[in-house]
Amino acid sequence: MRRRPVLLGALAALSATAARAQSVLGAPALPLPQNFQTPALDDKIGPGFSRIVIARWGDLLQPDAPAFNPAALTPAQANDQFPYDAVIAALVAPPLAQDGIPRLVLVTANPTAPARMLFADGGDDPEVAGREQGVTVVNLEYLGGRWVTVVGGYQTRRLSDGTLCQISGPAVAQIGATAQGVLAVNGGSTSPWGNVLLAEGDAGPWLTRLAGLGLGYNNPADAAHYGWVVEFDPLDPLSLPVKRTALGRIARAGVLATTTKDGRPVVFFTQDAAAGMLFRFVAATNATDGTALDSGTLCVAVLGGDGIDWVDLPDDVPSLAGLANTGITAGGEGFDAPEGLAMSADGAMLYLACAGNAARSVADTLNPGGEAGHIVRFTIPGADPAARHFPANIALVAGNPASDAGTQYGPGSQAWLRKPRTLAIDPAGNLWIGTDQRGSTTQTADGLFVMQTTGPAQGAVAYAYLAPIGAAAGGAAFDAASKTAFGAVRHPGATPGASFAKPATRWPTLKPNMPPQTTIIGLVTQ
Repeated sequence: MRRRPVLLGALAALSATAARAQSVLGAPALPLPQNFQTPALDDKIGPGFSRIVIARWGDLLQPDAPAFNPAALTPAQANDQFPYDAVIAALVAPPLAQDGIPRLVLVTANPTAPARMLFADGGDDPEVAGREQGVTVVNLEYLGGRWVTVVGGYQTRRLSDGTLCQISGPAVAQIGATAQGVLAVNGGSTSPWGNVLLAEGDAGPWLTRLAGLGLGYNNPADAAHYGWVVEFDPLDPLSLPVKRTALGRIARAGVLATTTKDGRPVVFFTQDAAAGMLFRFVAATNATDGTALDSGTLCVAVLGGDGIDWVDLPDDVPSLAGLANTGITAGGEGFDAPEGLAMSADGAMLYLACAGNAARSVADTLNPGGEAGHIVRFTIPGADPAARHFPANIALVAGNPASDAGTQYGPGSQAWLRKPRTLAIDPAGNLWIGTDQRGSTTQTADGLFVMQTTGPAQGAVAYAYLAPIGAAAGGAAFDAASKTAFGAVRHPGATPGASFAKPATRWPTLKPNMPPQTTIIGLVTQ
């Protein structure tokens, strides 16, 4: 590899942010007001943190970008402005430059662009929407004691419906060596070998929405170009994204990359479905081989003994192209809406967020049932991600302890949550949980919650941030040196009945002439 950036998700140093979280979590439960988690027009910052705004929908990415005009969006705005929606996919530190200024490269997935919240006239503009979705790469610099975006930064770019992509692996002969666009990217992961992996979800709705643009999206055969794991180099603005077909085609929710002790890439990913499966790919060659993700062993998790067994799947093209059916045929365990994944820094634990499935009729050892969701903890024997069996248990059962039966939180918990969807491990080993109730206002505010993973208060939960009404938390990433936890506040104001003209809040500006804006924030230890 030409570069091996420092991947901040694996920081070993204990940050003051994480230390504060541990201190709070280890304390006795506080007598908090019953309504302190009620969704509100503004956000709420957790004890010990201050909040800074780093980027918002409409902020310029390039110096020649048009000014943000939310009442009249154009493709030019969507190309070169921060997009409507964001989920943190990766945070990478490039090599330190001669000027000594700390820099980061932030990669966000941009899954949605709902017409009702985007367009002032209540209609739809698929050309604009196709540019709003995709992936955004932003340069950050640490100046004046805080992180700021760099307009026109070297790595800054957008990947969207018009981006040229390569296709590699066993399906190239059937679907071709190139594709136009990345669609429905739900999340991503840094990798130990320096690249970023992106999880394409269900592209079907986007193909229907973009069909009239004359860009090839009305060709039924084009659907085979989407639903893959996409790999790209965030530090090289000229690199082409590569769709890796050896990892199969399926609507994905989350992805996580690691390596075996001998350096072979291992990729875990979840199926975006109410009863979705968990998959694993173990490469046949070392990560220094640029084609390592083009050959290897694909497995599905099957319930077995005290956890899961990994069952190998066929590697022929029909099996890879129809991975959902292939996994079901092999007996793949259906988790309750599995989404985000996180791995401990020592590689000994893997966590899985399940957003809940009210339709489940029979609970099993890793799925208690219910619609509030839960978190599964897998033990990785010998810290070997290629092990054939992972013992597992339930680490958290979400819901309101005052009204929902069966909730599970550790001693000293100071908050409760619903619908866990994103996970991240901070430098002290605490698990940060991002929730998303799809705009519901009937239960509790979505936000970022911190769960202690070790010690006498293992499983205890506190809140770091509560988002405004209609908003969700789109993941977290960490910089220990600046004591900053980065988060994405997704689609504020987008309750089920909201629209561009009538949002549930106009956060973060709260100005009557401004729409609500997805915002990248930094939570800084005070």
